[in-house]
Amino acid sequence: MRLSRGIEPVLHNLLDTTKIVVLEGGRGVGKTTLAQEIAEKRQFQTLFDLSDPADRAVLEADAHRVLAASPKPVLIDEAQLVAELPVAVKRVVDSDPANGQFLLTGSSRIGRGALGGADPLAGRAVRLRLRPFTQAELAGTPANVISRWWSKDFSSEIYPELPIDELHSRITRGGLPPIAIEADPADEKISPDIQRRILANYIDGVLTTNIAGTRTRQAGLLKTFNYLASNPSQILNLSRAASELQMRVETVQNYLDICQTAFLIDTVPAHRPGQHQTVAAHPRLYIADTAIASWAAETTVERLRRDVRLSGAMVENFVVNELAAQAEWVLSSSSLLHWRDTRAGKEVDVVLRKPTGELLAIEIKSAASVTTNDTRGLAAFADRVGDQLVGSCVIYTGRVTQQLDSNIWAVPLSSFFNPTSVRA
Repeated sequence: MRLSRGIEPVLHNLLDTTKIVVLEGGRGVGKTTLAQEIAEKRQFQTLFDLSDPADRAVLEADAHRVLAASPKPVLIDEAQLVAELPVAVKRVVDSDPANGQFLLTGSSRIGRGALGGADPLAGRAVRLRLRPFTQAELAGTPANVISRWWSKDFSSEIYPELPIDELHSRITRGGLPPIAIEADPADEKISPDIQRRILANYIDGVLTTNIAGTRTRQAGLLKTFNYLASNPSQILNLSRAASELQMRVETVQNYLDICQTAFLIDTVPAHRPGQHQTVAAHPRLYIADTAIASWAAETTVERLRRDVRLSGAMVENFVVNELAAQAEWVLSSSSLLHWRDTRAGKEVDVVLRKPTGELLAIEIKSAASVTTNDTRGLAAFADRVGDQLVGSCVIYTGRVTQQLDSNIWAVPLSSFFNPTSVRA
């Protein structure tokens, strides 16, 4: 089944305007499929698949000579498998001003540290991240709600009801193609037991690949990943994590770096409105796919129904993944941050920040109604940042988009994957 990806129009635009586009993302999220479709549409002349030993051997022998002689454009899939490749690509594009010469894909970060710690593709390439399927993509309608919010389009609409068990089912299913696309709740093609086996093998394979050739202890890495992944949406305190894992802080940091390089874990830094504001420096930690987080936490729909704390954390992680994916679907991409004023006891779950400094503040509530208590953090943040703030919203599980204050809206979570409301 062919599902449209929301990032595809941005990819085409960047190939028209830059020399190199790097499409990174976790293993098995659909990079190869998308890249091959783009290569076919744009009539790429040369394709290399570096998971194929023959193709990899050709570029390992003399990447610059081979690429310089290859008809353009060139697609190189799994480009991270040849360490010298980024430097060779750099040399090729430096002698040719044409745009759209290379599309590189990678399941771990490509080219970082290839020139004594520098990125040889800097200034020549634009990097995009493809994440697991969003709910809108799975529904076949990858419309971008974030782009509407930036233009203050919070129309008063009513969406279909989102029962909590359906939400929990979406969370435990996640967006990885082998599970999210082929699993059909109506006929249970993939049972929970099979899903757990798939995810266990997936995590083991990803982590094993990313430490191949190093002295990293796989058992320690897997233990750290399971600890972090089973506690999604947490404020990351490395000292506490190291104490509970009975490891050195430096070891936990190294394991976390590996998980981030493999696109399994994301850390969202704290937003600092001003140098003298009392805000938390610790990042917030999210898992790249909620099916993985559910597997690590050994949870099910039934447990999420009973465990309010875990359910709230999973819902927040679920929404953050949706926001992070959609942030890549526009050329003026926005970064994800969070905000906490520990002295005042106020916080905002997600702050979207454009390169121009404009901000959107977002609270996430696993509840079907919104009260004034839910907007206190948003109001405090608005006081701190002033005119930089475009708007604020509370994402909740209710049905109605409604204005709560002069610049705060309640937005149904179901609007992320329902392209049309019940009442337009």
